[in-house]
Amino acid sequence: MLAQFTNALARLAESLWRPVAETPWTDWRDFWAGRILDDRYVVCYFLPLLPLLLLLPRRHLRAGIVLSGLAFLAYVFGVFYAALWLGMCVGFYHLSERFAVEARRSDVIRWGPALAATLIVSGWYVGMMYVGALPLPAALSAWLYEHAQWAYPLGARPWRWEPFIAGRHPALERGQPPPLLFSIFWNPHNIGVAYLAVRMLHYFSELKRDTIPRARRGLLNFLAYLCYAPNLMQGPIERYDRFQEEIDACHAHRAWRNAPPALARIGWGLFKGLIATWYFMPLVERELFSQHYYKHPEQVESYAFLYFGVYIHIFWLYLEFSGYCDVSAGMARLLGYRQVENFNRPWLATSLRDLWRRWHISLSFLLRDYVYIPLGGSRRRHLLNLVVTFGLIGVWHALQFQLLVWGVLMGLMVAVNHYWSRWMKRLDETPAGRLAALRRAARRLHPLPTLCAWALTMHCFCHSLLVFFGGSGIWRVTWELIRRPAAALLGP
Repeated sequence: MLAQFTNALARLAESLWRPVAETPWTDWRDFWAGRILDDRYVVCYFLPLLPLLLLLPRRHLRAGIVLSGLAFLAYVFGVFYAALWLGMCVGFYHLSERFAVEARRSDVIRWGPALAATLIVSGWYVGMMYVGALPLPAALSAWLYEHAQWAYPLGARPWRWEPFIAGRHPALERGQPPPLLFSIFWNPHNIGVAYLAVRMLHYFSELKRDTIPRARRGLLNFLAYLCYAPNLMQGPIERYDRFQEEIDACHAHRAWRNAPPALARIGWGLFKGLIATWYFMPLVERELFSQHYYKHPEQVESYAFLYFGVYIHIFWLYLEFSGYCDVSAGMARLLGYRQVENFNRPWLATSLRDLWRRWHISLSFLLRDYVYIPLGGSRRRHLLNLVVTFGLIGVWHALQFQLLVWGVLMGLMVAVNHYWSRWMKRLDETPAGRLAALRRAARRLHPLPTLCAWALTMHCFCHSLLVFFGGSGIWRVTWELIRRPAAALLGP
């Protein structure tokens, strides 16, 4: 028995060590640039610009943030997108100032300015989702690719040292230049557009509440808020007033003692990317991204992989996303800026309500404050408010029916969780009764009830993502999960 256990440990150690040993550490293009510093981790390309911000005095810091952010956008996403980003930010600034005036007027419909601002921001975001599908004439695409290469994003430019990180397009299979718009807008969540929309939801809401003084609303302040590169692409989503306060105080917070933990935080974020690449990405690419898992689960031989495949998918996403946030937080700490945390050990959550206080914290708290509570919160129409809020989270990721369904499903599950918690609280306050006695007996079994609550939470969250990632594939995967053990019990 001991020999078998030792052999199992040896095989496990070998399987864990093999990806590390086979890593081409000196291969910049295909490994580091092409596999690690891609997608969210392109934020690391801002690191060379960070010392320039450290050298700037306080009065020039915001201008430095704007210029360095635009330089980052120009290198990573192309000069065209950097100019477009600047134009969009200036446009939103003038729109917000007009909104601040209209929201104070008493001779207009009370909800008119807010509705108009919501429609404009929403319409803009929906339009940005589909810009990548707009066709350009082949001759124009060829000319741009030959004469305006800096307009293309990182990796779509025909230079040898850059990896290809933009979306795949049929033109590439035919050996033709990649369309400019598709190369940039293939995923609005990767280029900051989705997070700009949520930041505008926050900013316009605070203008409506009249909580941002006019002295704080200068164009430079506004541009610095939207052009701060470390969290520009995918958050965390800072509140406007907190961002300005941190920028004002960051010089006072700087100290040499901050450098080791800041660099360690950046290294920890990159290490998460390595873990995701070594152990999760091969499975995600081979079994999940190919839709083999969601479209043909009957072809998945391992029942364990069939059951935990969606866990692998979301944990890979968590490593990538939280690793990016770690890198961003490390950069901010070097600057003296205390960035809001976006994850707080979500895998320890013991309820769905607890999970959404730990997962993508800046987004979930912002939608709580500007959607859920204004709709009535838990005071009235609680179920509807939760469904609407989580439905918005779903369609914010993409305008797909499956994501709306996932949001509605998550809202319903959080509502059940809420009602269950309230019922348990009432039972705790009840001195007599069978249910109250059962409740007290269960609590004496600690930590078993907590472990059961944790397991139920993880199952509900992760298996709901079968809808998020696989759409209608949830029925195929669920049927296969039920069919196989049933066939083993009942026989042929």
